Amino acid sequence: MADLRIESPSCANMVADGRPFLNFGGSCYLGLSGEPELIEAGAAALRALGSTGQLPRHYRFVLAANADAEAAAREFFRVDGAIYYATGYLFGLLAMTGLAAQYDVVFLDESSHYNLREGAAAAGKPVHFFRHLDAADLERVMARELRHGQRPLVATDGMFATFGTVPPLVDYRRLVEPHGGWLFVDESHAFGVIGPTGRGALEAHGVAGPRVLAGGSLGKAFSAYGGLALGSAEAIAALWQSPTARGAASGMSAGAAMLAASLGYLSRHPDRLQKLRENVRYLKAGLRALGLDVGDTESPIATFVRGTADEMKALQRRLFDEDAIFVIYSTYVGAGPHGAIRIAAFADHASDDLDRLLGALRRHL
Repeated sequence: MADLRIESPSCANMVADGRPFLNFGGSCYLGLSGEPELIEAGAAALRALGSTGQLPRHYRFVLAANADAEAAAREFFRVDGAIYYATGYLFGLLAMTGLAAQYDVVFLDESSHYNLREGAAAAGKPVHFFRHLDAADLERVMARELRHGQRPLVATDGMFATFGTVPPLVDYRRLVEPHGGWLFVDESHAFGVIGPTGRGALEAHGVAGPRVLAGGSLGKAFSAYGGLALGSAEAIAALWQSPTARGAASGMSAGAAMLAASLGYLSRHPDRLQKLRENVRYLKAGLRALGLDVGDTESPIATFVRGTADEMKALQRRLFDEDAIFVIYSTYVGAGPHGAIRIAAFADHASDDLDRLLGALRRHL
């Protein structure tokens, strides 16, 4: 099948190849992709600054939009240091190579995102995997693999993209602290949606400190292009010296401006996160009433396995072809051998949208 041409913002209601459809795929969790305030901020930055800065940061120049985005991020996330960069996928590479002198062995959740795996490989340190979300297994693996005097780095997603699970970060920090180790958290899918004020999984668990680093993509809940890393001023200063920071483009001015606008918008409109959480509760309750195991967390992701891979693919096709509803048949990280149906709630879904999906699933399951 040929790719469908998207002709609208990627929110709850979309258009592809001229056909309107109801969208429960992707990760526009706060429904900000078409928000005029963000779009105008990006357009103004393009007009004033062009697409991107051509003088690298290590020559002591910074694009005004980038500086504003980093200042907004420090304020929103209540941290001393922030770096805006070209794409969230660079987080693992930027963080693990930039701080490589400060740890000796890497421990990764077996379902960690690709960028963390590639960052660990680039850093050239020994890498060991522990069972998904399993702090007890991490403790066993560390006891087996960590030598006396070595400093561990534990890296994990803050919210896993396929099932929306959130790791026990308090336990992870407890395990690394006695060894002078680091905790890196890819908050790409947690940014904006997890934690009391949407600052991510670290906020949700009350985990912070000079040897904790967060980062990831801005293209999910924040609906802005680029990536962000957050931590102490000292850690961020070290990241600026990494080959990735010195060699990669500084990111689009429009993306940086849209990040600052998004953070400002969310600070003034906490009701947006509240609306998302209302939708999440309603959707998951409805899915469980259909006999589907989608968990019971604040994550906007509701994923289930039902039948074979072919049966789930057929369900996805029927929903789109007959009901103009899009859900994802996912084979992404952690989906398992048969894949899974991944549904995401957005803040701009109306109650009628949720009922429409639930009714269609009731007919097709």
